[in-house]
Amino acid sequence: MKLQHISYITAAIALGVSAYAGQEEKSYLDTEFGWDAYLMDDKHTTPLRRAMRPEEQHVKRYPGVSTHEAVLARSRGGEQELTLGGWEFMPAQPQHFMPYLDSLFVPGNSCTEPSYWVRDDLLSMGAQHVKSALSRYGLQYDMTLSMGYAGVVPPTNGGRSDFTATNNSLSATWFLLKKRDNSQGLFLTMEADWGQGIRFNERRAGVQNSIGSLSNPQSSLRGGNGVYIPHLALGYSLADGRWVHMLGSIDTSSYLDQNAYSASWNGNLMNSAFTSNPCLPLEWANWGYLTAWQPSDSFYAMYATTGCNTEVNQNPLRDISSNAWVHLAEVGWVQDDALGLGKGTYRFQYTITRKDGETGCGAGINIQQQLGHNSQLGFFSRCGYMDTDAAAVSNVKAAATAGLVLQAPFRDSGWGSEANSEQIAFGAMWLRPADSVQPQRNHDEYGLELSAVIQVTPTFFLQPDVQYIFNPVSQTDRGGEFVFQLQGVFKF
Repeated sequence: MKLQHISYITAAIALGVSAYAGQEEKSYLDTEFGWDAYLMDDKHTTPLRRAMRPEEQHVKRYPGVSTHEAVLARSRGGEQELTLGGWEFMPAQPQHFMPYLDSLFVPGNSCTEPSYWVRDDLLSMGAQHVKSALSRYGLQYDMTLSMGYAGVVPPTNGGRSDFTATNNSLSATWFLLKKRDNSQGLFLTMEADWGQGIRFNERRAGVQNSIGSLSNPQSSLRGGNGVYIPHLALGYSLADGRWVHMLGSIDTSSYLDQNAYSASWNGNLMNSAFTSNPCLPLEWANWGYLTAWQPSDSFYAMYATTGCNTEVNQNPLRDISSNAWVHLAEVGWVQDDALGLGKGTYRFQYTITRKDGETGCGAGINIQQQLGHNSQLGFFSRCGYMDTDAAAVSNVKAAATAGLVLQAPFRDSGWGSEANSEQIAFGAMWLRPADSVQPQRNHDEYGLELSAVIQVTPTFFLQPDVQYIFNPVSQTDRGGEFVFQLQGVFKF
């Protein structure tokens, strides 16, 4: 009798799984900040329904979080018009990648987020139409258009206290060809930045310079006049997505030192000290090579080697020198239940640098940890230490940052109940400058930041932010300043 009951239960489970899978194929998926996949409610899918069929959808990825199995399980087949032998050209479906690598190399083609305030608008619908159309030819991308205001209180030494900037960025992956069995493929990755932002046309007009801070409190891109390309590289994946190679002009910060809770100045904490480890020489716009290997769901390793002396908007091949080079390795352990608290990823980094004929080294750690199996609260931390010669590359000798992030803060009703991007975040930081940083009037800089994200439309959010920076390294006294910011971000 017991065996019969077990067989009934097994059959019921099998039928339930089959029914869910069938429903999933006909419905739109979304994920809660990349952690958990769910079938989207019809009231939130209007821009998607008008722009693509459910089976065409590639759910948005979140770097630093292993892509959810329900997202990976989506069919990657489909007929292709451009085929030759066992290869598909400009495939609508990318090749296989292991879960953590997938989140780094596949942008996805969904750009609309559930929103509590405005659930459908022409701008979001148009953006989704364009994104859907290009993805049918293998091109997937993320675009960010933002405008921000920052105010410093009190003004420092009679300097400027009000700052505005527009910051625009496009990052893309174009899947050029893949094997019909999805086991390997060739792709092109790139990033372009432009705008009237700090370090574009106002190199000395930012909050960082105004208050003499080692970190950059203002949400702002880096670069030169006009369009700046910090990343352009060719990638190849093989071994069924367990191994990836990349060669070209590389922005290592797009792949190493990721953290799901604090990874970008648009949507996370704004200060640069929180978006990446200030100690690590995460070079960009330099010629180099990167490889990533993930043999299992719970472990990955990455290694990048690049130059570190390319001037802004210059040819990265022109000044290659063995006396200006960086090696950076990272290993990570991805856990579904770390320490009984829920999902967590623990990363260790080691670097060897060469600059001006001197060799240096240093190390860092990167932690992201959910605080409870069903909790929206998460913890993050980045710490690092460089010797004197390695610190000369990043200008930071030692650093420690940590914070708490409450995602979808009011899940049951109201703000945050229907929007995946909304969050409240708090962070604290400590930085010690390299000996090469001059003038250096304070040896330790500290900062606090409180930020929130309010999703207004499926592709637009507002982000108010307040920081307190005290003991800025280049300031004449040991006081501090408040930095108040508000940015509006169109992200699709």
